[in-house]
Amino acid sequence: MSVNISDYSIHLRNGIKMDRAYLESQRNQNTDRKMLHLHKDALEISQLAEHRRQIIDKIRHTVMQPSASFSDTRAGILEGLREEKGQYGYSDIVNACGLSYAKLYSEIEKRYENEQESYYHADGTVLTKEDEIEWLDMQFRQETEWQKSCARIAAQGQAFQGNMTEMTAKDTEELEDAFYQAKDAYMKLYHESRPTGGQLILQNFVFGNSRMYEVLDGLGNLQGRVI
Repeated sequence: MSVNISDYSIHLRNGIKMDRAYLESQRNQNTDRKMLHLHKDALEISQLAEHRRQIIDKIRHTVMQPSASFSDTRAGILEGLREEKGQYGYSDIVNACGLSYAKLYSEIEKRYENEQESYYHADGTVLTKEDEIEWLDMQFRQETEWQKSCARIAAQGQAFQGNMTEMTAKDTEELEDAFYQAKDAYMKLYHESRPTGGQLILQNFVFGNSRMYEVLDGLGNLQGRVI
């Protein structure tokens, strides 16, 4: 079969057209791949950002419950009183413990005002308001036992020196009752002041009988240390 020049030139033009169409198709495919990669990268960045936000939010909502939290709160109240008046007595210690309980309780209630918020233990498990109040009650019990022990040991030392009689079992019971009375009194004060947004401050409440405070006041210079 003979092939003339015009047939050959047509074949080249058609080939060029086919090559251009192929290149255009490749360009489109490359563009699609780039767009797909960009979309994938954007999605991964978005997912990482959301994961980071969730981690930060969880850290922000993780509540640490150090064993000394209650004692630190009470010590801070008494330190402020010492700076203001130069000293404090056992009645102030009892009041400071009651105030500490009410302050920490108010912080717990404030945390859970928004029902949409969730809080967590340090290990990542969900923390509830009931968990926190249970922890606070435990800390208060431990503080009360500590204060009873401090008072009893200090009184024994003073009795050994002949400065006073030892605390009796009844005195110790009265002291324990005083701490729980203080807690109830400051919680009552907290609930009464909550609607108006009033601040909780240290009061001069007196709890227990005079005999108990005669014993405690007899600790003299120890009153600024036995906390």
